[in-house]
Amino acid sequence: MKKIVLMLSLVLLLVFSSVPAFAQSTNEIIVAIDSVKVDFNENTGLPLVDENYRTLVPFRKALETYGATVEWNNESRIATAVKGEIKVEVPIDQSYIIVNGEQKSNDTAAKIINGKTYLPIRAVIEAFGSDVQWDQNLNTVVITTVPIDAKATFTEANNKSYDWNNYDADVLLKMSMPVKDDAGSVTQMNMDMKMYMTLFMKPSLKAKVNASMVLNMMDQEVIQPIMDMYMTSDDTSLIQYMGMNDGTGKITWMKMTTENDMFANLLKYDAESIKANKELTEKYIKDVKYFGKYPDKSGKVLLKLQYTMSGEIYNDMFGKYMEEMTSSTDEQEAMTAEMLKGLANGNFGDLSCIIYVDEATKEIVKYEMDLSNIITSMMSGMTELLGDIPAEELEMLKQMKASMTMEVLNVNKAKDFEIPKEALNAQEMEEMVKQLEETATETTTPIQ
Repeated sequence: MKKIVLMLSLVLLLVFSSVPAFAQSTNEIIVAIDSVKVDFNENTGLPLVDENYRTLVPFRKALETYGATVEWNNESRIATAVKGEIKVEVPIDQSYIIVNGEQKSNDTAAKIINGKTYLPIRAVIEAFGSDVQWDQNLNTVVITTVPIDAKATFTEANNKSYDWNNYDADVLLKMSMPVKDDAGSVTQMNMDMKMYMTLFMKPSLKAKVNASMVLNMMDQEVIQPIMDMYMTSDDTSLIQYMGMNDGTGKITWMKMTTENDMFANLLKYDAESIKANKELTEKYIKDVKYFGKYPDKSGKVLLKLQYTMSGEIYNDMFGKYMEEMTSSTDEQEAMTAEMLKGLANGNFGDLSCIIYVDEATKEIVKYEMDLSNIITSMMSGMTELLGDIPAEELEMLKQMKASMTMEVLNVNKAKDFEIPKEALNAQEMEEMVKQLEETATETTTPIQ
């Protein structure tokens, strides 16, 4: 139980301290020019991926929508596009294009398919000075005719988030993992969890989390409350109050106090910590891409950005704390050290991350996160501590897939709350576990 709660706590802490991304994929290849989808059909031809894993799109439809004038020379088998002072010639079956008379090599070639000319979209559009990105999660070629400074947009939005004193967050956590049924067959178990969080970041962390499982029964969505959690921190410790719902409305409270300044330092929002976090972001960020504009249900225009962060950031964040806790005799600190080991070693590589920024306010309004590699890394670090779990089941746990979408609401307008007295007066989890173990021992001791 302690291991599960501690892992959940660490996942929540990672959510608060860094937010990588996850989005649903689609099989259709989409081309969007300045966030407007190009309307391809059977008559114009449909985009495709060639044998070199490069996206080819119908030449005439794509370039005319882009605003270029196009021509086809059947004798030379060269397609030509002109926009402004730039002329791009695209010879068929040749691994180069010609830009204003200058030949430029390319890693794939234009083709004639079903009587239609297909061009390598990136090379041609970039020749006109526009930006081309590939949104893998949405299978979308994103063309921006007037390139924007994606890193500057991200940095401005990220820095604004440090001015948040409080906010609410509407979270959907989707999980799936392989499990064995009674017959021994492996099936995929899918679980959705909804969490509504209220966070006060200054002067110190105070958080409230209501978690519910989402079940689909007879095409109806059924929400089952499972847990309430409160978290507070000071300069030296993190305290968590967990109320487990038995399904009838009765809540059993327990408390877990972590006497270690690691958690407190991670969540500090004083000037020194903010400066350190900004420096970490600048140090480990590797790339930022702009993926276009998307309207949301409230009418806001959102800028979609993807940034890539080196996984080594967690070694910088956790490395010294892990060293201190590894030699600790405290069971809880030893557990934490083992769980952080995989993260600190950067086993999951770079982190590809997505945020949505309100075009009007320049603030982040939505995060998307793929937690799968983080959880797997944690599980790998806990291999020794989870030795009581059969190897086959442990391997299934390591195959868990988890994604999270978090919408930010009520920035600096969140409603304050008090931690319930029954939570404040709850017994420490360590004491509860010890009592349960003693009770179990007493009931299994033979009568002399």
